[in-house]
Amino acid sequence: MTHGDPQRVAGRLDTYRSRSRKWHRQVKVERCPGCGHPHLHRAPLPLVRSVLKTAPCGAVYVVQLRTEAVTA
Repeated sequence: MTHGDPQRVAGRLDTYRSRSRKWHRQVKVERCPGCGHPHLHRAPLPLVRSVLKTAPCGAVYVVQLRTEAVTA
């Protein structure tokens, strides 16, 4: 069990189309602070700027969602 505030990590909102042709949103964390692997989470509704999530490895963190568009 951790003490204090959970660690903050950057995340992005991904949109994908399922086999049933419905659109879904998910939150992607590129690098987990606990295990170092990427994780996917359900997107919160309504959309917010940050959300508390628990990773499959047991790490608890706050995902800061990017609000601006990313251009290459």
